Amino acid sequence: MAVEAVVSVVLQKLTDMLESQSLTQNKLLVYEVQEIMKSLDSMRDLIMISTKVVNQQAEEYLHAVYTVEDGIEKFTLNVVRRRKIFGFLTNHIFFFDNLNSCVRIHQKIKKTLMKLKDHEQVPNEAKKEEKCSETRATDHVSFSYSCNEEVMQIVGIKERFQQMKNMSSFSYKEEEMGIFGLKKDVDALVNQLINNCEHVVLIVGQGGVGKTTLARTIYKHRDIKQLFQLRVWVSVLEDYATKDILLSVLKAMDSATDKCSNKDDEETMKFKVSEYLKNKRYLIILDGANSYSDILEDIKEAFPDVKNGSKLVLTSTQNMELKTTHVNLFLHCMMPLSEDDSWKMFKEKVGRQNSWDLVTPESKQAILLSCKGLPLNIVLLAGLFSLTDPNRWSRIFSGMQNSTDVLSLCYNDLSDNLKVCLLYLVLFPKEFDIPVRRLLRLWVAEGFVKHNSTHVYLEDIAQTYFEELVNRNMLQISKLRSDNSPRRCFVLGVLHDYLLVKAKETNLFHTYHNLINGEDNSSLKVRRMVEYESPKREQVSKNISFHKKSQAKSSLFNPSNLRSYVSFNHQQPDYMQANRIGNFLGNIINDGLGLLRVLDLEGVYKPILPENIGNLCNLRYLGLRLTYLDSLPPSVGELTHLETLDLKHTCIDELPCSILKMKKLHHLHLNEMRLNMQLHSSLKLLTLWGLFLDKKVPIKDGLDKLDHLRELGITFHLPSNQEDLMNWIANLTDLRSLRLRSKDNLGYPSDLMFRSMSNLGQLSHLNLLGRLEKLPDYNEFPPTLKVLTLSISLLKSDPMKTIGQLPCLTVLRLLGQSYVGKEMVCVQGGFSRLKVLKMWMLKELESWVVEEGSMQSLKHLEIRCCEKLHSIPMTLLQQPQLENLVLTGMPQEFATDVERLKSDHTSMTIKQWKFPPLPWEQGDSTLVNHS
Repeated sequence: MAVEAVVSVVLQKLTDMLESQSLTQNKLLVYEVQEIMKSLDSMRDLIMISTKVVNQQAEEYLHAVYTVEDGIEKFTLNVVRRRKIFGFLTNHIFFFDNLNSCVRIHQKIKKTLMKLKDHEQVPNEAKKEEKCSETRATDHVSFSYSCNEEVMQIVGIKERFQQMKNMSSFSYKEEEMGIFGLKKDVDALVNQLINNCEHVVLIVGQGGVGKTTLARTIYKHRDIKQLFQLRVWVSVLEDYATKDILLSVLKAMDSATDKCSNKDDEETMKFKVSEYLKNKRYLIILDGANSYSDILEDIKEAFPDVKNGSKLVLTSTQNMELKTTHVNLFLHCMMPLSEDDSWKMFKEKVGRQNSWDLVTPESKQAILLSCKGLPLNIVLLAGLFSLTDPNRWSRIFSGMQNSTDVLSLCYNDLSDNLKVCLLYLVLFPKEFDIPVRRLLRLWVAEGFVKHNSTHVYLEDIAQTYFEELVNRNMLQISKLRSDNSPRRCFVLGVLHDYLLVKAKETNLFHTYHNLINGEDNSSLKVRRMVEYESPKREQVSKNISFHKKSQAKSSLFNPSNLRSYVSFNHQQPDYMQANRIGNFLGNIINDGLGLLRVLDLEGVYKPILPENIGNLCNLRYLGLRLTYLDSLPPSVGELTHLETLDLKHTCIDELPCSILKMKKLHHLHLNEMRLNMQLHSSLKLLTLWGLFLDKKVPIKDGLDKLDHLRELGITFHLPSNQEDLMNWIANLTDLRSLRLRSKDNLGYPSDLMFRSMSNLGQLSHLNLLGRLEKLPDYNEFPPTLKVLTLSISLLKSDPMKTIGQLPCLTVLRLLGQSYVGKEMVCVQGGFSRLKVLKMWMLKELESWVVEEGSMQSLKHLEIRCCEKLHSIPMTLLQQPQLENLVLTGMPQEFATDVERLKSDHTSMTIKQWKFPPLPWEQGDSTLVNHS
């Protein structure tokens, strides 16, 4: 059961309540809250040793726990509202009211606890097991929130801890190379897609055998990228509709996006898809197409076999008889790994080369029996072993004797907070690419992240949660940034299905469509609601609002109980949905409670926000990115608990003055907006991105009060005085990412002053747009700089000698007109760590020399629209580390010479660049791939 994880989250909220000013310092009230915590703690202990009983009566115990949570948050919310009216007298006027609320909650908990004790007569053996379980947190090496310095003194554990922290970024190629047994599958399928005539490829195998991993590896394979003009990945839902698949394909095609609509009927969508794909060599992958016979029949008109090498790939767990008119089909059956390959893969993933003497033949056999030759089981179990001190592996072996279910074994080993965070992932659509930024901030906003003494900010603790789930192989990285840090992640389908069952057990969330259609059978109140986009259900959902009259659909749905509303319904434009969201929020506010903590509408088209949205006093996260909203209600400034406000990619150009009085606001994403208001020293922003700055915005005794910033992105028009801006930035010692854009009053790039940033010891990303008089000396750059981007710098002197001395630089982007000279020399020994180099629109560059011993780590080189460049240095073209070479808008003769001279191991892609003239050499563009 996952009930104990919910109890832990509620206990954390009670702890926060005791530490906050929401609770009066009267000893009676504090005592009552502490008694509630003791009762909950006892309940958690009993739950952990009485699984069978809890499984039978889970809803009863969840109801009790959620009653406490409701009481906590309603109590806190009432204190906030009363303080607005009564000020410092609040604690005295409402003391007895507050005390009675705590007493009532405590009585409910005690009743439930007595029921639990009546059902469970704990045997001595269970008590012993309970005692052993108390040390579970010390049995594995988590990150800092679940291990302490004393535990880390165990031999080798501290080194492993540091190694895990260093593993937070890795490359896909390294991961693919480490998966034993798949190389033959990859080679066979790549050859099939390139050389053979079958139009449809079907990959079948049992769950966890690696079908999705194989398909993703092929999808990202460099030869496949070169061969196919268009590649589209679609995750097929279990209750798919043909329109779901067709719409997903259309939305993945950039030039077809404006023409697609979920309002189109099925035949119209099929026609649009087939027309768009005409004369294109495409690869379409439908992952999780378990009903593949029906799917192929349904979509065959949209993907006709025109004999041009296009491929339609499906993955399925079922190997049933094919009932389709598609005769041009290749079947690839995936089998479990052999015991030898399974053991090799397991040892590779665990590491710890000196610890295998501790594994007896019987233990090895137990591992192989549990893994069953399935790569998913192998990596999950290896993740568990890798985070456990070898001297305590015997406990894992004991657990494996009781159950061979690897998923349960690995899930149960997680700390309670990690369990809830992992379960939260299934709120996102299956195999959805989740932005890491979004996920971590949602965890914090939901209250899932536990305070500890090591970190000041919950965001840092959330990052350690994320890293542990990645290292346990329970969370996969799907997209990396150029510096190899994770940008997006996802959960594998088999694990998603397992976690979805657990999430339902804890009443974690409900879906909008199930609620309004009366398909939700839970007897517990709705706490989180998620809305997915589904053309299949559009006929029953368009005109239903969240008015109280519709609550007959689900008598337990009361908007005032809702903690989170997350929408993935990105159908554009959908004005009915916009109005429905407005009505829904209005009902929450009008009910007078407003416990909502998360309102995530990222990607929803122009949702309507009620004017009194400021009454949602409990709101922590307001995500409006990509909504294209024009304005915000002024009352947004009254959201005193708000931690994240994301307005990126909206049309909002003004914020209410009160927005910067928010003491808890940590992350503010804007869309080049001016903050023409007085800043307060109590504001502790960590992220300020998309700010527009001119002489009307004060820096001294203004912006310089923001001294904890970690991410800062500014566009500014300061033609005469940039000194104050640079002085402020030079003192932001916590800064990790900085983007500065200097523009004139017409929006064209302007002069950019550079002051020494050598004392910014944590700054790793620096992006500069604007004219630089000269490039600073290398020792004036941040010492930890990893990613440097220069645009419109108009440097006349060769910058490479200076930049090449930056010791940590891994990514260099020299974009449009950053250098206007004719020659460029990379000296010996320079760029020792550089892995990615992009040179765009250096229009005057003719000669490029790379001396021996320079750029020896370079893996990816991209040259775009450098028409005068004579050649790429042979020292690079013949370099063994160079994996990818991309030429865009380069003369045909240049491309031909490079193709002839490069090493065989280097993948080369040629693209043509078409764009309208722009004031400076950047802008909207269209890329057309050519193989």
